[in-house]
Amino acid sequence: MTVPRALEYQRLGEYRISARLGEGGQGTVYLGESPGGQRVAIKVLHARSAGDPETRRRFLREAEVAASVAAFCTARVLGTGVVDERPYLVSEYVPGPSLDELVKRDGPRSGSGLERLAVSTLTALASIHGAGVVHRDFKPANVILGPEGPVVIDFGIARALDHMTSNTQVAGTPSYMPPEQFTDQPLTPASDMFSWASTMVFAATGRTAFPGSSVPAILHAILHAEPNVSGVPEPLRPLVAACLAKDPAARPAAARLLRDLTGGDPNGRTMVDLPTEPLVRRRRSTKIAVAAVAAALVVTAGVLVVPSWLGGRNDAASLTAGTSLDLAALPKVEVDDRFAGDSSRRYATYRPFPEEGLPSITVGEGRFTGGGSAPFFGMVAGPAALSSAQAVSVLTAGTFTGSGRFEDSVFVGWVKDGDNYLTAWYNNTRKATGFDLRARGSFMKAQDEVPLTLAPGDRFALLLVGGTVTSYAEHGGKWRRLHTASIGETLATPQTRQQYRYGFGLRATTGTISVTRTEGRRS
Repeated sequence: MTVPRALEYQRLGEYRISARLGEGGQGTVYLGESPGGQRVAIKVLHARSAGDPETRRRFLREAEVAASVAAFCTARVLGTGVVDERPYLVSEYVPGPSLDELVKRDGPRSGSGLERLAVSTLTALASIHGAGVVHRDFKPANVILGPEGPVVIDFGIARALDHMTSNTQVAGTPSYMPPEQFTDQPLTPASDMFSWASTMVFAATGRTAFPGSSVPAILHAILHAEPNVSGVPEPLRPLVAACLAKDPAARPAAARLLRDLTGGDPNGRTMVDLPTEPLVRRRRSTKIAVAAVAAALVVTAGVLVVPSWLGGRNDAASLTAGTSLDLAALPKVEVDDRFAGDSSRRYATYRPFPEEGLPSITVGEGRFTGGGSAPFFGMVAGPAALSSAQAVSVLTAGTFTGSGRFEDSVFVGWVKDGDNYLTAWYNNTRKATGFDLRARGSFMKAQDEVPLTLAPGDRFALLLVGGTVTSYAEHGGKWRRLHTASIGETLATPQTRQQYRYGFGLRATTGTISVTRTEGRRS
């Protein structure tokens, strides 16, 4: 008789641990339950990997990226925490078998079931790629066949950690990896398309596209042999074959395949009804989204828990934040810089993530400008500390890069350093806004995005009232409320608040981005 292993943890943060769901090379996944009864999946990094500060930093970075992906067709990230110096990731729990388990148990998929699987997973990849994310580990084990349809899980996190084990070690499941993953080339959305096609071959036939009796044989086949797509039915077969091209540039994108599968038939036949909303959209309206938002996430014992990231429609918070921002109610001016001269020495710029460089800063002639020819992200702490539990941080928008790339964003709020900041953000590419809170080794962001367009001269603000923050935007002299959320005890004490400064952030894929004024006021 096999004796079940004792659970390593009985609780993680506010979540009671009830079972071990699985274990891999990078971590262990547990089933948790919130005080309200919501079930979540919690992935804890192995102790042997958690000792490297860079590993922990990348883990948080990947969690942030995961949280930026639209909620449909993915298991939504709810937050992160740290236990025994080991980071963990809390995500929505999706009951159901993985595609790998289902095919091995019940055999290959066929007919409308296979068609729905193809379209649903392509929809998820199109959303992921539309958010500027590469999954990096798409395979049958990471497709969960939940009660509301296929859900893609674990995107980017395990693969980023795999690459840190060794420059020469290949971790994971090689049968679904693209050729470029073995030749040290950069991974792109085209890499995911190769993995998607390999997964579809397995779903349709029960075998891999590049069979082999050993890992070296599989690697050789992926790099040099033609894929075996026999058994994959029309109209999937030619699309799958195209995605298995050795050259990433020859592989079609997910959005194109969706058009081919759902709109390319001359008789107008479609395999499955697709969402009519944009791929990058506000995260509301599905059962999964509502259930996940219900999770109560408070900063305690190194774990970030935010009770109500409920977005701009949280009417309960309107008791402390009006629909319009009244700056006169906060008469004490802490900082007001219009950048007429070079005041750069008054500002400290911090780098939140190592893969994005610091921007090149120029200050003067009415602008604070950051720029670069490669992706950059700088959190800027100003000269004045946060000295009150009732305060507002305001910036005036200048220019955006306008490149149409994933990142073209400004942030406003309070900054301690690259690992600790409380900000509202505006993404000019997506025309949307939300919250980012990073503190004490944990990261959390609003689960809902609010549509917003900022023009040069518009103002963007974050209001703090006790344990609540509210973001606002001003256009044409009129303020409107965007988001309201509870931040628990994050800035509860005067000692903690003094560590944070009125500040802002600049983030772009390339080019220059600027603000023309920064203001800080308190009661």
